[in-house]
Amino acid sequence: MKIAVVGGTGFVGSHVVRALLRAGHEVTAVVRPTSPRQVLDGAPVRFVGGDLGEPASLREAFAGHDAVVHAAGLLSLWKKAADQLYRVNVLGTRNVVDACLEAGVRRLLWDGSVGIYAGSTSPTPVDEQGVPTSERYHSFHVISMALAEAEVWKGAARGLEVVLLHPGLCLGEGDRSFHSSWAIVGVAFARLPVTPPGGLNLVDVLDVARAHVQALDAPAGGNYLLGGENLTNRAYADLLREVLGVRTPTLPIPRAGMHLLGRAGELFARALGVDRGQAITLNEAIGTAMSLYWFVDDSKARRELGHSPSPVRQALERQVAWLRAEGLLPEVGFGAREFMERFYSVRE
Repeated sequence: MKIAVVGGTGFVGSHVVRALLRAGHEVTAVVRPTSPRQVLDGAPVRFVGGDLGEPASLREAFAGHDAVVHAAGLLSLWKKAADQLYRVNVLGTRNVVDACLEAGVRRLLWDGSVGIYAGSTSPTPVDEQGVPTSERYHSFHVISMALAEAEVWKGAARGLEVVLLHPGLCLGEGDRSFHSSWAIVGVAFARLPVTPPGGLNLVDVLDVARAHVQALDAPAGGNYLLGGENLTNRAYADLLREVLGVRTPTLPIPRAGMHLLGRAGELFARALGVDRGQAITLNEAIGTAMSLYWFVDDSKARRELGHSPSPVRQALERQVAWLRAEGLLPEVGFGAREFMERFYSVRE
């Protein structure tokens, strides 16, 4: 099968490309000029230009392909990024859907997020029905992903075969955008002493990539949460400290305290003029998100896709090894000043 992957040089996308190649598919990576193509060095993949904001480039890139994987998007929890989130996640997805239909592509695999469905003060895992409250809509990023999902369903109504995949927080090598690495580096740099209530779903990026291969044969209209392990923040912090060799104990912080800590971090960033929008740094939205539960029930993906997640510890160990090899992780802990330099670009 000929498959075009949008976002094929990203964290998840690059692993999807390699998984598709291993399965014997012919893969085209649709990339912008600034995309880091070296992440696919050695892979027999064809590169073509394409931009989410340029519909004509997508139509041209998708022509002649049987399926498209849309694994590109923007993650930001800063309010100032709302316009960009809408352009990239919502309008970009609309352009991908339109281009698929116009280029004669049969099937679209779209990468969403468990954040569309989970995120509440209750530790009860949720399935594809979602949390029956509005708590999860704590940031425009979540809203933008929900709106993007609606664009995919509109495409289905117009005849496009769609399969929606919603991974948990992915762990593994190659997270250059620090989607999950920021917590690892934060613990290593600053020996973070507090743990908020809440929890998250962690999944090996290799398992997520394999699920994309399996989704090529899934029923059209399939919607799946791709989970791994549901861990409380305390359990994840303990696992992080164990893998990193950090012995500093952590102290619990209430949900309200985490919210105030996030607000303080946001005010600090604004005062320094370093709230860059796309940066994953401590702000009010992250303070809120970190204190919620993102537990999911992925039994549908296990049953229908054969999704079989691996223990997340091995993915975390690979990610830590990769961060160290890239010079992004200290061998010994630093202090608060070095933490601020790393995450807020503070320099004397």
